[in-house]
Amino acid sequence: MCDWCLKHGEGRKWYLNLRNFSAEFLKDRAVVESAVKYFQNTESMVGMVPAMFEEALKLENDEEFSRTVETVKGMIESLSPHRGQVVPMEDAERIIELSGPMARVACVCRRMLKGSFEERTCILVGPVYLEYARDWPDFTRGGIQYISKGEAVELMRGFEEKGYVHTFWMDMLSGAVMGFCNCEFPTCAALRYRRALGDWFNFFLRKAEYVAVLDYDKCTGCGRCVPRCQFGALSLSPYLGKAVLNLKECAGCGLCRTACEQGALRLVPRSEVPAVRGLW
Repeated sequence: MCDWCLKHGEGRKWYLNLRNFSAEFLKDRAVVESAVKYFQNTESMVGMVPAMFEEALKLENDEEFSRTVETVKGMIESLSPHRGQVVPMEDAERIIELSGPMARVACVCRRMLKGSFEERTCILVGPVYLEYARDWPDFTRGGIQYISKGEAVELMRGFEEKGYVHTFWMDMLSGAVMGFCNCEFPTCAALRYRRALGDWFNFFLRKAEYVAVLDYDKCTGCGRCVPRCQFGALSLSPYLGKAVLNLKECAGCGLCRTACEQGALRLVPRSEVPAVRGLW
């Protein structure tokens, strides 16, 4: 497990720790202020993030990269009081089982990066962020649609079919959960930074507790899995006539396996693969 999971998971996955879903966080002034700070800065991030992407594309050497890393890290740590982790569909369903009230809202990343803002691909589940989101119409532009657990599962399955990566987010100052983001590259800011700037970005978005493994004997080289990977971990070898999986790039979202009719791809716990057990 990563340090974040150990700190807030009490020995288990942090997003399956029932304590992190507690309404008791509403009594914690620091947690409430953290949530409000996030909502306050939503509009400033809308114009800032695309400009940062443009600058990142112009990097020419290691010194410039290091400066950009520190700048982006400082910006995100000061403006975004939460961090997230990739979760596969089966864990997303377990999270929904643990949750209380839930609501569907529009995705601010999509507004920042000119994606479809009307689709409402984010699902708030935590008592703190669900409670205070209503007070910030800029964040919830398009309104809040309260949904049942059954509706949430159906939405998530629909997002999975479209190829959206499921990520789950929490408050940066505590274990209070925030909710799901369901998005795709390049309209997800977290995925774009993760792909462009590498594993140092794990302070904000961590890989899943799982990693994909590929059974080459079952792989027919059809290539259907390749476009499903949002992290650039899969490619098709013209020499082998098979898919090639880069374990170090795999985030463990599980989208690739849904495209494989041969069952050649599956997820295993990251802890069982020594080469990547420490890569978050």
